[in-house]
Amino acid sequence: MSRSRDALSGGVPTPSGVLSLAAATAGVVVVAVSPYTLAAGVLGLALVAVGLGRRSGRAFSAGAACLFAAVVVAGALGMAPSFVLLAASLVAVSWSVGRNGLTIAAEVGADTPTLRVEAVHAVGTVALLAVGASVGFGVFLVATGGHSALALVALLVGVVALLVGL
Repeated sequence: MSRSRDALSGGVPTPSGVLSLAAATAGVVVVAVSPYTLAAGVLGLALVAVGLGRRSGRAFSAGAACLFAAVVVAGALGMAPSFVLLAASLVAVSWSVGRNGLTIAAEVGADTPTLRVEAVHAVGTVALLAVGASVGFGVFLVATGGHSALALVALLVGVVALLVGL
């Protein structure tokens, strides 16, 4: 059986795979504030790519966990909360879209044309995260007027809550 043009080699459907990898790559670029965050980000990106390419949920989840750890470490090292929020949102988009692609590939196969369902999921994910992050960041700016560690933790908890809501 030959693969269609709509699937990454042996992995998830192309739209989900490409968007997930693009968001993960952008997240790595944002958190590359130290050698530690860069190493964790590159490791996470590699695991995400392997997970998507081989349809391995474990490798994909481990990669997303490394990316999230890189975001947390970058925040702990003093990265501006707006960049922490951006990086966390990118990681959340990567995880949600990639997980959706893995689910689609497992249920209907990567050869089935699924562009519409993938696009609806991706747009919904990005819209939900954009609205939630904007509201959260607006509240952060109004409430603190500055940058505090507690606000950083609150932003990360908000992103995780949004991710769970997906």
